[in-house]
Amino acid sequence: MNNVQLIGNLARAVELRELGGGKVVGKSILAVSRMNKGTRTGTDWIPVTLWDRQAQAAARYLDKGSRIAVQGRLHGDYVPVKGQAEGEAKRSRLVLEVIVDRITYLSTVKRQGEGKAEEATEAKPAGSGGRSGR
Repeated sequence: MNNVQLIGNLARAVELRELGGGKVVGKSILAVSRMNKGTRTGTDWIPVTLWDRQAQAAARYLDKGSRIAVQGRLHGDYVPVKGQAEGEAKRSRLVLEVIVDRITYLSTVKRQGEGKAEEATEAKPAGSGGRSGR
């Protein structure tokens, strides 16, 4: 079974890229604390990939430092090593990433000015809608 669950903070904002056929992919890196007997011993930096509406929502509502929980599957691929000398045997390295199936926002870090814009659009003008005369 290939199932991964992680909790961490985004190391950078989700970067969106549009693919053919209306598909959207979002990529980021999740910083996950490594613990040993209750003591933090380091940080693992794990690439995460989100697709379509999930990617668009994450790019809109999350930013660097946002705490999230992800559930998904581990995907690995071999990629050629750059900068190999001519005539040298071809080398490749394994690159792992988490393909996210489910994301839970544990906190958000709003971009500067975004909160003010939301307040302005949610506020109703005085005297419109609702009951009057009370």
